[in-house]
Formats: sequence, C-alpha cells, structure tokens
Amino acid sequence: MQHQEIKEYWNTRASEFKTSPEATTNDYYMRQIEIEALKAKIKIYEKNIHKIADIGCGNGYSTIELAKVFPAIKFFGFDYSDEMVKNAKENAKNAGISNVHFSVLDIVHGMIQDKYDLIYTDRCLINLASWSDQRLALKKIADALSANGIYLMIENFLNGQSNLNALRKQFGLNPINIREHNLFFDLDETKKFTKDIELEFESYENISSLYYLVSRVIYSKICSLEKKEPDYYDIHHELASQLPMSGDFGPIAMCIIKKGTPNE
Repeated sequence: MQHQEIKEYWNTRASEFKTSPEATTNDYYMRQIEIEALKAKIKIYEKNIHKIADIGCGNGYSTIELAKVFPAIKFFGFDYSDEMVKNAKENAKNAGISNVHFSVLDIVHGMIQDKYDLIYTDRCLINLASWSDQRLALKKIADALSANGIYLMIENFLNGQSNLNALRKQFGLNPINIREHNLFFDLDETKKFTKDIELEFESYENISSLYYLVSRVIYSKICSLEKKEPDYYDIHHELASQLPMSGDFGPIAMCIIKKGTPNE
C-alpha cells in the first residue's frame, strides 16, 4: 500500500473507534503489555527526562496512560491522522490531565520541530510504505533527540514473526500473515542503520513472546479444536499478558536506542 492509502486506513479506523482503546489495535492486552514496558523504561531514566514525544500516538490512549504516571514530565503526542489527533484531544480532556499535548505530524513529509529527552514509537513505523520511508523517519527521530536522548522503539520484527509461525506450523496452525498496510523490520538492517546515523543500539527485548505463545499458539489451537473464533478478551489473553518477557516468539519487540553517553 502507498503512504496515502495507509493514512486513509487509519483515518477510517479513527472515525470508527473514536476514543476507544481499540482505535489502533484490537488486542487490548498486548496494548497493556506495551504500556507497562514503556512505564518500566521511563522509570529508569525519569530523573533526566523533562519532555517525551510519542510519534504515532493514535487517539492518545497510551500517551495519556503514561502521562498520568509521570505528571512532572511533559508528553507530546503526534499523529498524521487528523481524526486520531482530534480523538486524542478529547481523551485528554476527559482524563483531566494537563501535561500532554497532541498535534498533527506526518513523520515522512513533516519535521519534528523540537528536541526531546525521550522519544518512543509504538507500532507506528511499521505503517510506513517502504524501508526508505522508515529510514527517513528513524533519521528524523535521531535528529529530534536531545543530547544523551533515548529512543524506545516498539515495532514489529520479522525474526519474532518467523519464529512464531514456525511454532504454529508444528501445532498444525496456519501462519499469521503480515497485514497489507504493515512493513515489519529486519533486526539486522535496523541495527546497522542506527549505527549509520550515529545511534547506539543498546538492546532488543521481545515483549510479545510468551504472550503470543499462549494467545496465538495454545489458545489458537484450543479454538481450532473447539471450532470457535478466538476472542481478544478471552481469559487466555488476560492471563498471558501477566507472564514475564522471555524468548523470541512474537513480532512485537522493544529496542532501546541511545544518542551519546547513556542517560541513566
């Protein structure tokens, strides 16, 4: 899909789901895992962080949840969907918080105007149409980091996806295909490119692995045997979301990428 087509997809989804947590994903519990992972990392660097940017904030659900936990930090959410940003502002108003601000920004065609101590993306860059666009976005993120800034990259990677589908095959399940509006990252390519733009790729942690093993293998097999459709709110999903992070059997990972001297 082309850039504009993907943008229209998200505008349509914003109109459908409005202020709901499901605006950017149907998988509520995976979203909670992502939020908890971001909370834990921000807590580590909290004393040196004054401004955080969420690139691809959607309707602001995650941004607002984080802003509640860290009231002394100013959060800035950006999304290229006008409708998503409108809904994000509504969510912030309903939450009654003042340390978050939302604006429209197309990371491919626009520029991040300010500097931030920490920037994160949460399944945002996989919605860009090409590796060229993804490299451009990564470069803009790097340029927008303050000295010693940190980029928390929560995106989907091919290695975890491949490992998951290999395991699903062992259980007699069909592979999970990558959606047409998504472009997953190659881990080795990503590491190389971050080095090219003078960032330090510190770590890769698959935050979806055990959750996906239970929800996309065990639970999916149970549904297959019982001839029923999987439900994102099933107890298997809820319990799986409470498991620790281990292994590399899901697509969604968090990479810690730093600029300059570590900021701990």
